[in-house]
Amino acid sequence: MSEFTDAFERGMQGMIGVSSGSCPGCEKCMEGYATADAHRKAWERGETPESPTFSWSACGVCGTTLGGDRSVWHWIDPNDPKREINHEHDMCTDCVLFHANGDEPESWRKR
Repeated sequence: MSEFTDAFERGMQGMIGVSSGSCPGCEKCMEGYATADAHRKAWERGETPESPTFSWSACGVCGTTLGGDRSVWHWIDPNDPKREINHEHDMCTDCVLFHANGDEPESWRKR
């Protein structure tokens, strides 16, 4: 384990169903679409906008405070009986790539 993977694991504690990018069940992601079904179909075709935004805010997962792109991501609280989807917008690129592919950054600093 590295300092990055330790930070990533701490950031994921208490979450299930974590995903990065647009989510077909998320109300915030559906904004701008006429219906939930229209959003789901666009998501299935890979036609939902997936543009990260630059931010100096800390990553919501690993906590790095270095400026960089932040992406939308989602998670579910296992203690929530409704299993509502939580919409976040602060996952750094290092966390997106590690979550998706297991690729650790070559260098990482929490700062």
